[in-house]
Amino acid sequence: MSRPRLDPRHSTPDIAPLLLVSLADLVKACGVAPERLCDGLGFSLEQLQQALPISDRQAWRMIRRALQLSGRSDLGLELGSRQTLSNFGLTGYAMAATRTLGEAIALGLQHQKQAGGLLDIEITREGELVALTATQRLRDDGVQAFLIEELFSSLLVLVRMLVGPGFQLAGIALSYPPPAHAERYRRVFECPLQFDAGHNRLYIARHWLDATILGHSPVMAAELRRLLAARESEPGPAVQAVATAVTQVLQRAAPEHPSIEQVARALELSVRTLRRRLQDAGTSFREIGDGMRAQAAQQLLCEQGLTVAEASQRLGYSDVRAFRRAFKRWAGVVPGAVRHAARDAVAG
Repeated sequence: MSRPRLDPRHSTPDIAPLLLVSLADLVKACGVAPERLCDGLGFSLEQLQQALPISDRQAWRMIRRALQLSGRSDLGLELGSRQTLSNFGLTGYAMAATRTLGEAIALGLQHQKQAGGLLDIEITREGELVALTATQRLRDDGVQAFLIEELFSSLLVLVRMLVGPGFQLAGIALSYPPPAHAERYRRVFECPLQFDAGHNRLYIARHWLDATILGHSPVMAAELRRLLAARESEPGPAVQAVATAVTQVLQRAAPEHPSIEQVARALELSVRTLRRRLQDAGTSFREIGDGMRAQAAQQLLCEQGLTVAEASQRLGYSDVRAFRRAFKRWAGVVPGAVRHAARDAVAG
């Protein structure tokens, strides 16, 4: 039997890491070194904190690891209940500047990935109720409850920040059976709950859509909408992120030089897909590697003052002549010329 083909969209790093940075902070509070969550996933905790976009697959693996290391089955509820407006990024601030809750929800749905969303959300109307239905992009029962718990509890926190603490949910339907910590669901959501429902939905009374946002600002709303739209229309953000991800994998492996096959495995992409996305980004695996090696070589020659032979050895070349040829290909000049220029600049 042939294996099902992986959807390449799930390996595209196009999700803001807002939720995962918060998850790392929570795991740290549980006594787990947050760096362990990122080990072997192609990025570091520091890179996440610098807003490195990640893929669905990377996020799923990090969450599974957090659940395992923390030993907490209610990790999603805990994380969602701790969220603040900044945890939703620019999308959250834009929602807080809109006029009504209905406008805020529509804006949030339009820019889900910029808010770090790991589930797809759709809105429908059912009589006097509005239903927000969440679906997984990847089928993974191991993280489903976490994702739903985090999403629904964080949405509750967010809406109460937008319209006031008096907001109440009309109900929640969940596709899975009651977990061991089901009692905490009742304390967090304070609304009717239905497990084994076959879908994951959060219900809001329709009249809440007309509720006024407490911090409404038409000027800020217009400006933030423009910023969000500009981000969405930036050419090739996903493929540019792939090039960044390749650079980060190579940096983490230094001084070793992983092959494109090894880097593709680290990013959970096929070699063919990786080559195509780098081409779309206007670069190639060789160009990225050459650029990094050129930068490292110039640092050794100019900043550390190593000889050409010493720099060659440090970079793993057994033959100085091969290093000279490679350096000229990278930089357009021989390494000796760069070293002499740097020395003359210091002397002058």
